[in-house]
Amino acid sequence: MIIHTPLQEHDIFDEEDDFSSYYTINVNQAMLTLKRDDSNHGYQIVHMHSTNPNDYLNKRLEPGSIYYL
Repeated sequence: MIIHTPLQEHDIFDEEDDFSSYYTINVNQAMLTLKRDDSNHGYQIVHMHSTNPNDYLNKRLEPGSIYYL
């Protein structure tokens, strides 16, 4: 794959993320991608995918919020 951009490679590809700290779970009809957050002893929601429009209005499922398993 070739990407033509004036940006530097490290601006596009974040090398700091360790993908072993990411988890994907299903909550009702939504699929959440979570990243471990040790400061809150929970998981931060990174992405939320759903076919139900009401899931996008749910404050508990919005990206950036903390989710506890």
